[in-house]
Amino acid sequence: MKNIYFIEAKSPGANIFSKFPMPRLGSILLATILKNKGYNTKVFIEDIAAIDWNQLEDADFIGVSSITSTAPRAFQIAERFRKLGIPVAIGGPHSTFLPDESLQYADYVVRGEGEETIVELLEHLKSDKPLDTIKGLSYKRNDKFVHNPARELINNLNEAPIPDFSIVYKWEKSRVVPVATSRGCPFACRFCSVIQMFGRQYRHKSLERIMEEIKAAATQKRHMFFIDDNFAANKKRTKELLRTMIANKIKVQWSAQVRTDVAKDLELVELMAKAGCFSVYIGFESINPKTLALYNKGQGIEDIDNSIRLLKKHSINIHGMFVLGSDTDDIRTIRNTGRYAKRLDIDSIQFMMLTPLPGTPVFEELKDQGRLLHTDWSKYDAHHAVFEPTLMTSFELHVETLKAMGNFYSWYSIFRNLLELDLFYSFVGIYGKRSVSKSLSNSKGYLQNLKSIISAKFDAQTDRIRQYLAQKQGTKNIILNTASLEKTESRFFSTFLKKLDKELIVDKEDFKVQKNTLAITPLVEHLKNKHPKTLQQLSDFYEKYKDRRDSVKVVNIEATSLYKTCVNIGLLLNANSKKIRKAYEQALESIGGNEFECNHLVVLVAQ
Repeated sequence: MKNIYFIEAKSPGANIFSKFPMPRLGSILLATILKNKGYNTKVFIEDIAAIDWNQLEDADFIGVSSITSTAPRAFQIAERFRKLGIPVAIGGPHSTFLPDESLQYADYVVRGEGEETIVELLEHLKSDKPLDTIKGLSYKRNDKFVHNPARELINNLNEAPIPDFSIVYKWEKSRVVPVATSRGCPFACRFCSVIQMFGRQYRHKSLERIMEEIKAAATQKRHMFFIDDNFAANKKRTKELLRTMIANKIKVQWSAQVRTDVAKDLELVELMAKAGCFSVYIGFESINPKTLALYNKGQGIEDIDNSIRLLKKHSINIHGMFVLGSDTDDIRTIRNTGRYAKRLDIDSIQFMMLTPLPGTPVFEELKDQGRLLHTDWSKYDAHHAVFEPTLMTSFELHVETLKAMGNFYSWYSIFRNLLELDLFYSFVGIYGKRSVSKSLSNSKGYLQNLKSIISAKFDAQTDRIRQYLAQKQGTKNIILNTASLEKTESRFFSTFLKKLDKELIVDKEDFKVQKNTLAITPLVEHLKNKHPKTLQQLSDFYEKYKDRRDSVKVVNIEATSLYKTCVNIGLLLNANSKKIRKAYEQALESIGGNEFECNHLVVLVAQ
C-alpha cells in the first residue's frame, strides 16, 4: 500500500467560474498528510487538466472527491477503479449526506472532515485495523450498509500541514491558489450545507500559521483566494490578519467571500483595500425582503446598497451572487433583480437557481413536499431548475434566470469596460455572455425533459384525465362552478379561461356536471374558513354523484399558489406555458392585481 492517488471530479458544465477554476483543498490536504507519512501521493483535478490515466495504473488506493453536481462523474471514476480491484473511497459533502448511494460505486465513504479518517482507513488496509473503530467511515458488510459514528470536528486546524500544491497534476495551469483560514459558519442559511458539514462554531488557524500559508501562496505569483465561507466572520481576527499582511509587505492580489455586514466596519474595508483585496464575493441572494427572511440571511436591501457603495469607494471589485426561486419569489422578482443588478455598480454577477442540495433544510423540505423533479445530480449545479417553485413554473425559473444573467453581461457593459481600459472585466463580460448564450442553447433538451417529467407527474396525480379528454377530441365545453366563489374570484377564473382559449365555452353554473363537459370547481381559501354553507353545498354535491362513479370522473388537483392552480388548469387543457402566463396576468389585471389564495381544484368529467 504505497501509491495513493486522489481525483477531484470534473464540473458538469460551463459557468462564469469555468475559466478560473477554484480547486477545493480537501484532496490536496489529505494527499499532503499522507505524503508526510511516507506514501507516494498525487492529486488530479479534472477542472484544471484532463486525467492522464497512465499515471494511475500503479494505484494501490483511490480517493475521489465530489460535490453534488460532480457526483455522477465521481461515481464513474470510482466504478472504473473498483472493477480493477483497487480500493476506492469517496468523500465530500454529497457522499457525506447520501453515503448509501455512494457505496453502490465505492468501497468506502469518508464522511465529514477526513484528515484522521483517511489515515485510519489506510491503516486498516495495511494492517487490518478494525473497520468498526474508524469514526466517520461508511462501508458495506454482508450486503448491508454500515455507518460508523460521526467523527468529532477537528479542534486545532494548525495540526494539518500546509497544502503541497506540487503533488497536483499540471498545477501550473491553475491561475488561483486557495488558502483556508477557518472552517464553520455562525449563520444558518437554509440552502447551505456548511453547518451540517463543518459546524456552526467558527474554528480558525493561528495568525502565525495563516501567514505561513499566505507567504507560500505569494511565491507562486498567482491570484490568491481565501476559500473561507465567510472571511470576515470574526472581524477582530480578520483585522489582525490584514494588519499583519500589510506589515509583512505581502504583494499579492486576493479575493474572499464576505457578507454585506463588512460595510458596517469602515476600518475593516480600509484594511482590506490596503492589503491588496482585488474583489469580494458577496451572497446578496435576493432583493425580496420576504425571501431574505426565508433564507435566514439576516440582511436587508439597505445592507446590500451600503456594502456596494463602501466597497466600490475603496476600489474593491464585487462579484454579486443572487439565489432565485424561493417560495416567495415570482417571475417579477427575477426581472426586478436583473434590473437592480444592472443599476448598481457590481462588476460581475451570478444569478443562481435555488438548488436543494442534500444535507440542507431546503432539500429535506422539498423532498417531503414531493416538489423535487428529479435527482440527476449533474443538474444540481445552481444553473438548472430541479424543483417546482411555488409562484412560477420550473421552466420560468430556468429561462428567466439565464435571461437576467445574459442581460447583465450586455455589449453595452462590455464596451463601457473597454472604454475605461478595464480589460479584465471586459473579458469577464464576454465570457459571461458566451456562457449564458451557450446555457440557453443547451437548455432546449433539458427543458423538454422537464416537460416530460412534469407531464408524467401531473398525469399520475390526476388519474390520466388528460388522456381521457383527448379521446373525446378535446372537450371544449367548460362549466365553471361559481357558487363557492366571490364576484372577483369568479371574474378572475372566467377571464383566465377565456384568455386561455378563445374557443372555450364557459358557463357559470352551480355545482353540476353535464355530458361532454368539463366541470371545474376552484376551492378558494375562504371556502374552508368562512363559508360553512358552501361546504355543505360541496358535501351535497359529492353525495349526489357518489353513486355515479361509472359515469362521472372526479379528480382533486392540489397546487401551491393561485398561479400554480392556473398552471394545472392549463395542463389539463394542454395549453402552452406562455399562454398560461399571459392569461393569468390578464385575469389578475381584471381584478385589480390582487391575488387570492386558491390551492385546490375539483374537476369532473361525464364519462
